[in-house]
Amino acid sequence: MTMLRRLLPVALALFAGPALALEESGVLDRMTAYLTADVDCSEAEAAPGWERRVLEMPHDGYRLRFSRFGCKVGDKGALVIAPGRSEPSYEYAETAIDFIGRGYGPVYVIDHRGQGLSPRLLADPDKSHVEDFDDYVDDFDAFVGAVQADLAALGAGPDQPLFLTSNSMGGAIAIGYFQKVGAENPFDAAVLVSAMIHVNYISYTGKRNSWLNLRVFSETGVALQGWWRCGAVWLWNGDLCNGYAAESTFGPYEPGSRDFAPGNEAMMTQSRARHQLRTRMWDEYDWSAIRAAEYAGENWIGPQIGGTTNKWARESVRFLRDMRDTDSLARMVHMPLMLMSGTRDLRAYRPYAGWMDAPPDLSRHTEFCEALNVQSLKANGRYVCDFTAVNGAFHEIFKERDAERDKALNTVDWFLQSHVTGAP
Repeated sequence: MTMLRRLLPVALALFAGPALALEESGVLDRMTAYLTADVDCSEAEAAPGWERRVLEMPHDGYRLRFSRFGCKVGDKGALVIAPGRSEPSYEYAETAIDFIGRGYGPVYVIDHRGQGLSPRLLADPDKSHVEDFDDYVDDFDAFVGAVQADLAALGAGPDQPLFLTSNSMGGAIAIGYFQKVGAENPFDAAVLVSAMIHVNYISYTGKRNSWLNLRVFSETGVALQGWWRCGAVWLWNGDLCNGYAAESTFGPYEPGSRDFAPGNEAMMTQSRARHQLRTRMWDEYDWSAIRAAEYAGENWIGPQIGGTTNKWARESVRFLRDMRDTDSLARMVHMPLMLMSGTRDLRAYRPYAGWMDAPPDLSRHTEFCEALNVQSLKANGRYVCDFTAVNGAFHEIFKERDAERDKALNTVDWFLQSHVTGAP
């Protein structure tokens, strides 16, 4: 792994204080310094080590990336994070550092197929694409196996706790994984933040919340568009399925386009500093050294990515409908789970609840928990799913302002520890 030592002394000085609860006011400069200076475990002192790793997928040879933060097994156990769509693993460095400060470690964060630090799937690296949504689940399964092997190498015993948290699309992938492995699931508990339970397609089309648009761009509307664009039009336009689902409003990524607008739910966070961290790492950071050292022959120029393709949209609808099926829910009744949403999360709400000024309706998440609990009560005589809302939070709760984010961190920590074997 390329070692960029230029800002290492700065990073170590910035983290010389308590590890717990980085404050928003300094997070942009602190995290930029930390991410710019790679720190492996032989050098980690005040700052936790950050190691990028490569994992070849057994089912198709794809070279997935993931990050490991921290160098030893924490007293509370290890933590896996599944990011949302478009999020690189390194964007969870601050969250990893906070959890390490709370006694977890290492913290492992996956770069989902086709995004973040993982190679792109199409010639155009801006396109957010997947051939089959189940590929994400298969990747995650292999990634968890690599995590378990690494923990064993670090000396973790068979009873060492292992936990999971996620954001947005990562929550859907985690649910798919729980349903795939069933009772063999190695996680003690999971908190899925702003989980993608339904596709709220209109939220990134730029369309007005009219009666017609809410139906055309509903989940059923996306399914019909996917059938048409990927299942019929390919006969005379083979490129349409791999084209942007909404190029006019959500197409290629344009550097300099991420202006922060306070109070606007479309920003997905109310923290200017945490919003700007992505912009700085996408627009200003020079990835050429890492690219040359770690991506020979692979389609990767940097972590930035644009909108989804028609294939991604079609696959996400298919997957989510299968994921919510009663038989699918019955395969994850052994998994202690919390769904956490912000009360101002416009990515998670039911769009049929009202018109332009209607507040977010989080019933998609509460209904999922209720349906899962029906199955777990039938199978085990107990409920496995809890729901909690973070008042005032937008979609990206782990990147929110300190007030909302600290509440979320405390809640996640409490829930995970309440499911350790022997906990009251």
